[in-house]
Amino acid sequence: MTEEFNSIAPLVLVVDDTAANLGLVVDFLESNDLRVSIARDGEEALSRADLVRPDLILLDVMMPGLDGFEVCRRLKENPRTSAVPVIFMTSLSQTEDKTAGFQVGAVDYVTKPLQMAELLARVKTHLNLGRLQKALKEQNARLQEEVRCREAAQEALIEMINSVRNTSNAIAHDLRTPLTELRFKMEAMVLDLKKKVDGDTLERLEGALGDIDRVIGIFNALLRLAEIDAGVRKSGFVHSDVAHIVGEAVEFYQPLAELRGLALTQSGPDSLPALVDPLLLAQAIGNLIDNALKFASTRVDVRLSRAGGSIELVVADDGPGVADAEKLRVTERFYRGDASRGTPGVGLGLALVKGVATLHSGMLRLEDNTPGLIVKLALAGEARH
Repeated sequence: MTEEFNSIAPLVLVVDDTAANLGLVVDFLESNDLRVSIARDGEEALSRADLVRPDLILLDVMMPGLDGFEVCRRLKENPRTSAVPVIFMTSLSQTEDKTAGFQVGAVDYVTKPLQMAELLARVKTHLNLGRLQKALKEQNARLQEEVRCREAAQEALIEMINSVRNTSNAIAHDLRTPLTELRFKMEAMVLDLKKKVDGDTLERLEGALGDIDRVIGIFNALLRLAEIDAGVRKSGFVHSDVAHIVGEAVEFYQPLAELRGLALTQSGPDSLPALVDPLLLAQAIGNLIDNALKFASTRVDVRLSRAGGSIELVVADDGPGVADAEKLRVTERFYRGDASRGTPGVGLGLALVKGVATLHSGMLRLEDNTPGLIVKLALAGEARH
């Protein structure tokens, strides 16, 4: 039996006022590699249990003074002994007597005269159960501590991310104003110099204006994402026609598609009213179409539909597509996949679209078009308050 337990043998407290029974049980348990402590009445049992903290108690029911039922009740009231399993040794055979034992907290009983094989089996069973319960309790405590540590680490990480994000947002906000002023000054200078400098110089100046516009665009995108993260853009929700917003975006990009020899098509209902942020939604749709036109081989299809309470916008192209390993990463801020290395942009387009989807209680999904990519923007179409 020693193999079933740890290196220290379990301790069993045997409580019986009859010396012959006590001696018989003690000798039998010790011969089966168990440590034994004894008590001859109820009061001694309570003090001994509190002192030695046994792994199990064999408790006689019929004793002078405190009977077994009262002893068991008090053991369960004591926080230091309440978890110790109690097995009654009793000559009482009535069902109500056994029920009374379970009601005061006993886990089992053996009847007198004792059958030693049965006694050992029940003792072993409840010792093993107690050992497993203790191990489970310790494991649960470790898991709870691990959860607390992970929650603390997560909170620290979130705080750090928010700090970095707030810093980047503050930088974007502070730099956008001087950059805009610089752009206006350069634009005025270019207008003044148009007739005074050669074409090459003028082209370089206009290129510098374009570079400034791109930097300002990055800052504008960062600030829009900051507003989305903070929930500030919720105030921008108004009743709008999503089909009209999509139509305007397609019309805006139609000349660019023709210039690149691409077919840009739109399908879906003529009208699709919903409560949305029209400015952010137009930006998101424009980003999706612009991104598709960069990679398409022959065509870009824009499809709009309503399914139940949701609105779904699909932008599909027949370009190289996106590898499965990158599908989750392309919506991260500043991430640019291998196929994007030679194209303009800084990796905020799909991040902004994902933010717009989240703001509208929707989601953004990327799927294969074989060949090409399908981007699905789902929006909750119900009214908001």
